[in-house]
Amino acid sequence: MINFKLNKSDYRLIWVMTLCFTIWLVLKFWTESHPLNQILFDIPIIIAKTLAAFFLLRWQIQKFIIEKKQYFLFFVYSTLGLAVIGFADLLRDYFGRGYGWSDLPDIYYIIVHSYYYSAADVAVPFVIIIGKKYFENQTQLAKIKAQQKDAELKLLRSQLSPHFLFNNLNTVDALIENNPSKAKAYIAKLSSLYRYLISTKDIELIALDKELEMVKDYFYLIDCRFGDAYVLNIIENGGPGKIDLNKKYLPTGALQTVIENVVKHNGAIPGAPIRTVLSITENAVLVSNNLGKRNNHNEDSGTGLQNLKERYSIILDKNLLVTVNKNEFKVTLPLVQLNES
Repeated sequence: MINFKLNKSDYRLIWVMTLCFTIWLVLKFWTESHPLNQILFDIPIIIAKTLAAFFLLRWQIQKFIIEKKQYFLFFVYSTLGLAVIGFADLLRDYFGRGYGWSDLPDIYYIIVHSYYYSAADVAVPFVIIIGKKYFENQTQLAKIKAQQKDAELKLLRSQLSPHFLFNNLNTVDALIENNPSKAKAYIAKLSSLYRYLISTKDIELIALDKELEMVKDYFYLIDCRFGDAYVLNIIENGGPGKIDLNKKYLPTGALQTVIENVVKHNGAIPGAPIRTVLSITENAVLVSNNLGKRNNHNEDSGTGLQNLKERYSIILDKNLLVTVNKNEFKVTLPLVQLNES
């Protein structure tokens, strides 16, 4: 529903329309050879009548339609109000031409033409203001939606991997004592990963080649933490032509979220690692893994993928597809192509 409260620009537009209407009336009366005294008598009343009808109708719309949703009362009061104002204009027309009360037509003519006298003159400026207010409200609505979208995205990004730092610090602590050289490499990969997360914290779409580099660092950390329990294989299905990975985009951190979901919800058993295959096609990244024993101790079970689904919907208006059968869990991440980053 349009907010019909007038602002400064509305009033400026009304006065500009009033000036133009006044000039048009002067030219009309002048070309019709009306005497000067009639011009000076009629025009101020016509202008006042039109403004009165406009502001009355605006107030009634705000009061009875927008605020109270009382459409029948709006119809009744607006009809009566415009008829009363129109009757005053009808009297102006008759008395200005030298007629008296006895010359007025019958009551039915007065009722019909009183409404017409008022409604016809107010129609054009009213439609112009309605159009302006509609455009302003649509612009404001788009701005509010953009702000809401930005807030939702920041909230969703802030919910990713809440225990990530804690787990990695524990791993570093263990490696420093048992394998200092590996701890140094682990810290380097962890540092690289955090540089990526910090540098992309306000970026909603990232090139696939950069996301893949991040995933390799991320999976190195997983490999150090769990040994051979988790295996990652990256396959690029380019077909006849090689895929230009730096022109394929997806939400920032999408691959990390999916890989993290694999680790969180699938526990490996000796001799049966969890194998994750990341297959790149022209339009999507397919991430599939075999199912292991269920990890039920995760407090944020399902949160990561759900947030990623919402981010896909907000940013790209696309659906993240998840399919599950008794042997495999698969996530399809749609890609978009951009010519420039």
